[in-house]
Amino acid sequence: MKIHWNDRTFEPNLDGHAAEINGEKWEWVPQGNNRALLVGPQNTLSIDVVSVNREQRSVTIQYKGMKHEFKVSEPLDELLKSMGLDNAMQTKISELKAPMPGLVLDVLVSPGQAVKKGDKLLVLEAMKMENAIKAPADAVIGAIRCEKGQAVDKNQVLLSFD
Repeated sequence: MKIHWNDRTFEPNLDGHAAEINGEKWEWVPQGNNRALLVGPQNTLSIDVVSVNREQRSVTIQYKGMKHEFKVSEPLDELLKSMGLDNAMQTKISELKAPMPGLVLDVLVSPGQAVKKGDKLLVLEAMKMENAIKAPADAVIGAIRCEKGQAVDKNQVLLSFD
């Protein structure tokens, strides 16, 4: 396993709640409620685990009021990356279709804009309810194929991705 943080890469040797990182032995001591102590040879760090995203293989912690995101890669991830296949498992999308018939209340993106999975793309009113239509994956907006105030049918293409 490798842990990536900023421009650094660590290869810890894990043993239960202990790890050796760059020749130093650290121990992980859970404190409850997403809090833990990292006990090292010369200091102890109190951290909060903010989030764990298994799909993106990342862990976000908070230390001294600052958030830090760590990426975790397994040997298979490293092998796929060395073969140029590291993006093979990511969701590929070419267009976004209306999930239901409705009225486009607002378009929140523009062509060429980069979006992340979960970003709001547009607002669609259906059955007197406003629905935020979100990006299904990280992508770049290609063309907008609807406009504010337009009525759309189910499965109608609303926008395309590059």
